[in-house]
Amino acid sequence: MTESTQVRKQKYERFKELFAVGRQRYLDAGGDPYRPSGSLHGNDYLTDEERKELTALGRELGGVKIIDGYVHTAGRSWKLPKNSPLLQNQTKSEVKSDG
Repeated sequence: MTESTQVRKQKYERFKELFAVGRQRYLDAGGDPYRPSGSLHGNDYLTDEERKELTALGRELGGVKIIDGYVHTAGRSWKLPKNSPLLQNQTKSEVKSDG
């Protein structure tokens, strides 16, 4: 069953809101308005909870799932390296159960 369009739009709005919050904090801290705030390197001015929420929303909206150490998206999958930080960020809903 696909997710309703309205719920998906709400998640996308929250996703954008989290980026805007991080950007505003960067600017309030004296960041250069002509440069990105550095979200790719963990310098995004978000709290850990906000960062986890942003990651979860991004995966949901992008159709990315991590199950048993494999990334699944767009009909493709590949195994993550054992030391990948993505393995540590799996949510319980993404972990495949044995029974």
